[in-house]
Amino acid sequence: MNKKASNCAICENSNRASICAACVNYRLSECNTLLKSLKSRRDALYMRLSEVLVAKGKADDQLNWRVLQNEKLTNLREKLRRSKEQLSQGKLKIEKSSYDLKVRYAILDSARSMMEKNRAEQLEKFYPNIICTQSLGHMAIVSELLHKQSVVIKQICKLFPQRRVNIDGERRDGSSGQYDQICGARLPKGLDPHSVPSEELAASLGYMVQLLNLVVLNLAVPVLHNSGFAGSCSRIWQRDSYWDARPSSRSNEYPLFIPRQNYCSTSGENSWTDRSSSNFGVASMESERRPQLDSSRSASFNYTSASTHSVETHKDLQKGISLLKKSVACLTAYCYNSLCLDVPAEASTFEAFAKLLATLSLSKEVRSVFSLKMACSRYICQP
Repeated sequence: MNKKASNCAICENSNRASICAACVNYRLSECNTLLKSLKSRRDALYMRLSEVLVAKGKADDQLNWRVLQNEKLTNLREKLRRSKEQLSQGKLKIEKSSYDLKVRYAILDSARSMMEKNRAEQLEKFYPNIICTQSLGHMAIVSELLHKQSVVIKQICKLFPQRRVNIDGERRDGSSGQYDQICGARLPKGLDPHSVPSEELAASLGYMVQLLNLVVLNLAVPVLHNSGFAGSCSRIWQRDSYWDARPSSRSNEYPLFIPRQNYCSTSGENSWTDRSSSNFGVASMESERRPQLDSSRSASFNYTSASTHSVETHKDLQKGISLLKKSVACLTAYCYNSLCLDVPAEASTFEAFAKLLATLSLSKEVRSVFSLKMACSRYICQP
């Protein structure tokens, strides 16, 4: 180590550590200066080192990112390769399945064409005979049914004989002209309930109600209105709905008779009983019989001088006769159309109904109509 110069001779000659304050301060300043230079150098080196470390860190990060991206690219390439392999395998499976389906479709088409051919052959050979046999059996059953039906209708016509009578002159009750008659009781003309005596009116309408119910039951035909047979106290009504045969209310139920106790007259004392009565004014079957209503007097009902009850019940009776005639007319038209016959043009409602029953009671005529209907299908049975 070189010995540094000093202004102090004592410290310099003695060759010892500085003793005086000046030498000590001088040396301290030199050391301070040296330390500062070393510190500045250290700081510079530290900055360089930091820059080198930062650069190296960035380089390492870039290297790691590149390595990571390379790994990802490698995985993606491997995944792409596997996907291509799966795609090629899937295409092969689809092609194989398509080929199998084409083969199966071809087999099904050939089988279907063969089945159609066999079906056509079967239809040509066997089924015409079966259809013919079934048709013949059906015709035999229907023919037997029509025969039995005609027998039943003939018996019904014997129980309820109908005819058209012509009264020459004038009877004691004032009746004259042509009348429809059932079981010896005359039916009213038109909608006039006073065209025949009250007891004969109630009996004839009751017979007609029972006859209509029996015909509907045996012929299995629809009926326009419902009616309840109660002898000379029968009634008719419009059913509430298709499922409910009862009337919607008592106001829609109309009588087909004139009560024995009270008659339609111009006086309030002889008015009908209350509409809510369940027996339509008949207290009992043994009720006292009143004298018959004079037809000549009641044929033209006077609405102006009649009581409220008389007018109302007279209209109800006319409404009941109208409903009964509508039911008979609709049933007659339905059966005539079923038989492919024309309804008699100039005949009255009850007269046309009587002619219909006479036609239905003749099994030969009904069978001839049925034979005409089945004629269109007979060619199937021909060889």
